[in-house]
Amino acid sequence: MELKTVKTHIDGLDEELGGGILKGHVVLVSGTPGTMKSSSILYMMYQNNIRHGARCLYLSLEERKESLQTTMDRLGMTGYDPEKFSIVDIARLRMEKEGVEEKKDWFQIIKKFIQRRVESEGVDFIAIDSLTALYTLTELSNPRLQIFHFFGFLKELGVNVFLISEMDMDSQAYGNYKEDFLADGTFLLHYHEQHDTSVQLRMRIVKMRHANHYRGQMALMHRNGKLMVAPIVAD
Repeated sequence: MELKTVKTHIDGLDEELGGGILKGHVVLVSGTPGTMKSSSILYMMYQNNIRHGARCLYLSLEERKESLQTTMDRLGMTGYDPEKFSIVDIARLRMEKEGVEEKKDWFQIIKKFIQRRVESEGVDFIAIDSLTALYTLTELSNPRLQIFHFFGFLKELGVNVFLISEMDMDSQAYGNYKEDFLADGTFLLHYHEQHDTSVQLRMRIVKMRHANHYRGQMALMHRNGKLMVAPIVAD
């Protein structure tokens, strides 16, 4: 049976993934602050929306919708179908909700919201930005078990899910609770200091199940409204 893949449409990345990301994969997108994690996922979803009419749901628990839309505009992501590309500002909901400081079961809140949207709209892509923020909102009495069940729920949806995870500058872990073991794939974004004291934004495909993918470092660039990657030949 041929497995269906979806394209990221980041120039050069699909080739390094062996064709794309398998439909239904849950992918962890990890990196230190300012490494274009959100921008990269917005770009993948945007491209699939304008090229294939994909229905996309982007849940932001930190950044305001207006800020994300400004990012898209500045990177040339315009002309998408707002009926099929939805940015949901959970950050604003948190600020406006009474008792927002109280710990709530945001895992359940997010799960119910996503389930409704998938059933009513047939969503193709989901992004949660970020896991780090979600953990701060939830009472994690048994983190490993709660996160295991949350990943299980996402995988059962059968759609492509991107989970953004903030890393500390000196951390070697891709998530707070080793989420990379639960994810079907992991992208790592980070800055690399070069010999001339400049820095280069890099991406690495740490893991991608059912894919014969490139495992080396790639430069991640934005040129003329496009995101692209290129393998690093030598440092």
